Amino acid sequence: MPRNLHAEFKSVAVFRVGACPLTVLKDFTVKRKVVLASSLTFAALAIAYVGGSYFAGQAVEKTMQKQHDWLSNLPYFIVKSHNYQRGWFSSTETTTLQVRPELYRFLLEKEGQPLQKFEVTYTNHIKHGPLPLLTQFNFLPYKAAVNTEFAFSADTQKFLAKFFGEQKPITIENRISFNDDGIVRLSVPSFEYEEALSGIKAHWKGLEATLDYGGDFNRVTLIANAPGITGEAKTKGQFALADFSLKMQQVRGTSGIMIGNTDAKIGKLDLQLIEGTPIKLNLENLTYAGDIKEAGEFINGSAKIDLAKLILDGQTYGPAVLIAEANHLHGKTLAKIGDELSLIQKQNLDSEQLTAALTHLAKTHGLPLLQNDPQLAIKKLEVKLPDGKIHFTGEVGLKGFVAADLDKPVDLVNKISAKADFAVPRKVVETLALWQARNVFGGPDTQVDLDSLDFLAGQFVEGQINRLAEQNLIRVEGKLLATTASLNKGIFILNGIKVPLPWETPAANSEAK
Repeated sequence: MPRNLHAEFKSVAVFRVGACPLTVLKDFTVKRKVVLASSLTFAALAIAYVGGSYFAGQAVEKTMQKQHDWLSNLPYFIVKSHNYQRGWFSSTETTTLQVRPELYRFLLEKEGQPLQKFEVTYTNHIKHGPLPLLTQFNFLPYKAAVNTEFAFSADTQKFLAKFFGEQKPITIENRISFNDDGIVRLSVPSFEYEEALSGIKAHWKGLEATLDYGGDFNRVTLIANAPGITGEAKTKGQFALADFSLKMQQVRGTSGIMIGNTDAKIGKLDLQLIEGTPIKLNLENLTYAGDIKEAGEFINGSAKIDLAKLILDGQTYGPAVLIAEANHLHGKTLAKIGDELSLIQKQNLDSEQLTAALTHLAKTHGLPLLQNDPQLAIKKLEVKLPDGKIHFTGEVGLKGFVAADLDKPVDLVNKISAKADFAVPRKVVETLALWQARNVFGGPDTQVDLDSLDFLAGQFVEGQINRLAEQNLIRVEGKLLATTASLNKGIFILNGIKVPLPWETPAANSEAK
C-alpha cells in the first residue's frame, strides 16, 4: 500500500475502531469524490461568473449607449464629449454635457459680453453582472450596477464645498436588470451654511429621489421628497420651505404621448422680506394633481391645484381651487408637435427666428388639433378672500373646423362654442384700485395725503363700475360684480342680452335704412 494512502487509512481507522478495512476505504473514496465534485463545481461557477461578466459587459455597453442616446436627444443638453471604456468585470463611461444656451439666453445674455456656458462632466463606473453587488454582500442579480461621479470646474467645486464640505453634492446609483429595466436612486445630502459677517444662514435638509424606468423608456415612475430648506439674510429677510414631494407615474400611449398622473405638494412656505417694500407671506398645503388619459386616438388631460391657506401681510386668503381640462386633443398630432418643438429647441435661434419657427409649426402640424373638435375648460376657479369669494368657470370648443376657415373669420366664429361665468366681490376691486394708486403715487417719500388719495381712487372705481353696469358689461348684485357670456353658432349673449358682432352691425344699419 502506498505510504500516503496507508497513513490516511490508518488515521481514519483510529476513529473507527473495529471497522472493516474495506468499509473505511470505501468511505475515504466517497469523500474524495465529494471534494473533487465540489472543486469542479466551484471551478465551473467561477468560469461561469467570469464568462457571464464578460458577456454582460458586452450587453451593458449596448444598454448604456441606448441610455446615452436618449439623454443626448433631449432638447436641454449638448453632448460635448463621450467616451466608453469596456473592461472584463467593469467599464467606465465619461460624458461632458453643456446646457443648451437657448434655454437661458434671454435671461443672462448681455450686449458686448460673452454668454456664460454651463457644463458638467460625469463618469459612470459600471460593474457588470450577473452579481455586480457581490462585494457589498448583495446577491441579487443585475445586468449592471452603475455609480455616477460628477466632476466640476475648480470654481464650481470651491463654491459647492462651502455648503457640502467633504460630502459629494449628489449621489446617483443606477441598477439595471437583464431586461434593461432599471431603478435610479438619487441623493443630495443635507448641509448647514453660515456667513458670520453678512449674517447669511441656510439649512438644506436634503433630497431623496427614485426613478423606476422601463428599458425602452416607455414607462417611468418618479418619486422625490425634500424635507425642506430654510434661509435668512440679516438685512433682507428670511424664508422657509417645508415638505416638498413629487410623484409621477407615466407610460407611453399608442399615440406616442406619455400618459399617467403627476402629484406634487408643498407643505409650507414662509417668506418675510425686510428690504424695500416689506412683505410677510405664509402658505400652507399647496397641491397639484395632473392626469393625462388616452381615449382612442385622442388625449384628455386635467389639472387641479388646491391651496389650503395663504396669509399675506396679516390678511388670510383661501382655500382656493383651480380645475382645468383639455379634452379631445388628437394624440398623434400632439406627439408630432412635441417632436418638432424638440428640434426647434436644438437650433440656435434668436427671438424673431423662434417666433417664425413656432408660427410655421402651428400652420404645418397644428391644424389636426383644430380639425378634431378640441375642448378647453376651466371647470372651477374659486378663491376665498377677506372680502368675499372670487368665482369663475369657462369653456371653449371648436366643432367642424376646416383649414379654409382660417381665411373666413365669420365661418370660424360660427363654429366656436364658448361660455363664461365670473363673479368678484366689489370690495376686492376697490382694494386693488387703492393698492395700485398707492404704488403709483404713494411711497415713503411722497407728499400726497393718503386719505385724499384713497378717496379719489374710490370715486374713480365707483364711476367705472356704474359706467360698466350701464353698458351691460357687468351686473351689480349687492356686494358682487358679475358677468356671464356665451357664444354659440355666431350668437353672442352678454348678461342675458344679445350683442351684435362687428360684422353684423353694418347689415343691421342697412336694414334700418
